[in-house]
Amino acid sequence: MKTYTFHLIANAHLDPVWLWDAREGLNEGAQTCRTLCDLLDEDPELTFIRGESAIYEHIERTDPALLERIRAFVKAGRWDVVGGTYIQPDTNLPATETLSRHFTRGLNYFQSRFGVRPRVAWAADSFGHSAGLPDILAAAGMEGFAFTRPAEGQFSLAKPAFWWRGPAGGCVLAYRPPAGWYGSEHDELPRRLDEALAAASSGDLENVGVFFGVGNHGGGPTRRQIADIRAWAASHPEARVVFSTLHSLFDALRAEAAAQGEGFLPVHTGELGFCLRGCYATSAKLKFSYRQTEALVSRADATTAAIAAALNQAPADLSEAWDAVLFNSFHDILPGTSIERALDEQLDQLGGARHTARTAEFEALNALARQVDMTVPAAGGDLPTAVPFLIWNPHPFALDGPIELEGCLDYRPLWTYEGRPGEVPLEVLGPDGKPAPYQRIETENQFTPNLPWRARVLVPVTLPPRGWAVYTLGWSEAAEPVPNHGGARASSPGAIASEVYSVEARIGDSHVQILRNGAPMLGAAGLSVETVEDPYGSWGDMGENPESLSLSDVRETWTVTHCRVLESGPERAKLWVRLAGGSSRLDFTFSVSHGRDAVDVAARLLWNERSARLKLVLPARAAEAEFDVPGGSITRGPLGEVPGGRWVRTESLGFASDSLYAFDLKDGTLRATVCRATHYASDATLGADDEPWRPALDCGELRFRFLLTAGKSPLPHLARVLEQPPIVLIAPATPGPWARSGSVSASPSE
Repeated sequence: MKTYTFHLIANAHLDPVWLWDAREGLNEGAQTCRTLCDLLDEDPELTFIRGESAIYEHIERTDPALLERIRAFVKAGRWDVVGGTYIQPDTNLPATETLSRHFTRGLNYFQSRFGVRPRVAWAADSFGHSAGLPDILAAAGMEGFAFTRPAEGQFSLAKPAFWWRGPAGGCVLAYRPPAGWYGSEHDELPRRLDEALAAASSGDLENVGVFFGVGNHGGGPTRRQIADIRAWAASHPEARVVFSTLHSLFDALRAEAAAQGEGFLPVHTGELGFCLRGCYATSAKLKFSYRQTEALVSRADATTAAIAAALNQAPADLSEAWDAVLFNSFHDILPGTSIERALDEQLDQLGGARHTARTAEFEALNALARQVDMTVPAAGGDLPTAVPFLIWNPHPFALDGPIELEGCLDYRPLWTYEGRPGEVPLEVLGPDGKPAPYQRIETENQFTPNLPWRARVLVPVTLPPRGWAVYTLGWSEAAEPVPNHGGARASSPGAIASEVYSVEARIGDSHVQILRNGAPMLGAAGLSVETVEDPYGSWGDMGENPESLSLSDVRETWTVTHCRVLESGPERAKLWVRLAGGSSRLDFTFSVSHGRDAVDVAARLLWNERSARLKLVLPARAAEAEFDVPGGSITRGPLGEVPGGRWVRTESLGFASDSLYAFDLKDGTLRATVCRATHYASDATLGADDEPWRPALDCGELRFRFLLTAGKSPLPHLARVLEQPPIVLIAPATPGPWARSGSVSASPSE
């Protein structure tokens, strides 16, 4: 008779935010750890695993004595520090950099406080896992990965243990328990162990992991569960039952695989399925805020580090801002599945991180400006001088394109031009001191529109990698017209065009037509918008019924109700289009620019629906699409509602956004979900008229941006600049020693 080793792994999965707020979650984390220390004192055979450095850090701040007790159990080998991350993040939605920083943050803390560096990652409850995650894990030094979602019914595996290989070649030993989930009910252990034994008997693995402990709000193993385990072990001599750790389980599995020889464990490449798919779109307000924060903190980090290195200074401390990004990637915060009050508080934290990042950028760019020649031409008589602008490119590649500049023309309005603001002679000078072409555009304010005070222009610029360029804008009676050969224009009252693209909208139509080089990008159907029935709760359909996996029951096809040309070139043309559907409306502002191979779209949605989701409909005529995902990209066919990252590509179409995460591909049409009007922290299926007193998520205004381009365009590049655009700073006109255009990646004085 074959003998199995059952590794009983006690854990206390804790959502720091879910049906409660972060304060309750963190304090419960401390209480759970205190209780576990008492149990470990009481039972010398018991072991326990705990990850998430944020919990330990909270304990260190609030109860140093408890941290010392934990440190003693770690040293004794009975408390297994696992995971290596700051918290347990969602593993489909955050950026690659964010997931990588989770491990840097967590591993450094564990090494400094406990002298250990976890080798096994732990994702107890995340809703599926990116195809690129093995590469991220391997780069962090992780050798193993334990998970419990998706379950067997959602994603079948040949064996509980397998090698998981990423697109870049990173490989980790992965394990999903053959029975149960990460926790257990109070009375469940005998049944769980019976199921594990049955599963083991039908397979060929001798080492079997069994996770137990009441969990989700902390908790952990109970005395009854421990007693039930010992009673079951006594009556099942075919199983050697040991209280174990995650590292012990993986060491045993690795040794077993080595003993059995190559090929004993299967190799899996690609993602580990999807589950509870509604969470890829729930709470657009939180998701949009998160994405913008993540991008802004990343840009600030790169900007401040590059400038500090060039100035031989210490970079800005953005650790608190990064902690906010990491904490809010938690798998019940970023997926939007927590209570309303908790999500509101997490939005506050994200707002604080954005403020910190902008402040750091402001200080770094001012320090750079003090080194750069920011002087402006002398003004004659009583006229004001021009305004100097420092334009910064945060990326490691050069940028060419239109940049908006706005500044005051004088300290008081220009009364001599009252009633004729468009006649104020403007002069834009480039880094070489020569007049630059520009397009006069509307200012951001509408204060005394017939009395000029500020001016706003669109200027084609070239920016070096991680570099700057100085431009000036001013009122000059001696300004000479500069030829502008841009090809952007308004081609009719409801249409705009550039050398490559044209966009046309007609009132009463259900679509906007977009052409590239004269051919429809999206077929005759064009870009349209649909409201789709979605009665499911925060996670989507908890039962994962097939009809819930691909939501296509259209409630409303939206109609164009207004359109207006806002800019008519020559550098850029803009078309404003309003669509309406149900009780909601959506404003698109389409832009086509001279020399740019993309249509840029700014969207402003006023959403007021229930039990529905809004989708952008893009007839791409495609059987498959490539999706940006953490750690790489993956090509998928029609699989229903799936997570995606910054961009999606078909053979003919490229799409990138600064906010959206959820997509589906069906009958050749790519659709991007903007938002879904479900309910807070709810697993109920409700119709639009059910329980009207309960608030629906995302009612109100939502703003996002996206672009459309050819399928073979450099989408990763375009998506990165969409999320992290260049920075424009009005700075003092000081005579710094560095040139008016340069790069911190080269000698700044060149």
